[in-house]
Amino acid sequence: MLTVVGGRLEDGEFLDEGAARELAEEVGIHISPDRLRFCQLLHFHAADGERVIGAAFTVREWEDTLYNREPGTHSELVWVDPAAPPPDCHPFTHAVLTHFATGRLYANVIAPELLGGEAG
Repeated sequence: MLTVVGGRLEDGEFLDEGAARELAEEVGIHISPDRLRFCQLLHFHAADGERVIGAAFTVREWEDTLYNREPGTHSELVWVDPAAPPPDCHPFTHAVLTHFATGRLYANVIAPELLGGEAG
């Protein structure tokens, strides 16, 4: 499934610090948190009952070369049109991309399985 770069905060991290760390860990981009731009907040209710509050950031310029630093977890890096996410998106990623494309800053997102649909 397609997912955005991300993860969970470590003890003592602020949202932008965690995002910068995840970029370094997953795709090799080393930037200071102040170069990130907030783009949205999502409250996701997963099919397993977990609730996640996710903050999404963008970065437009970096000096490092992108590469997959976690080949055991991720098969490849891809660029997609946020307005037309592929069908194999994780529901959270699908919401991040589509809301980013429309400029929506906040959304409550319920996993499709909870609505009687299929994940995707």
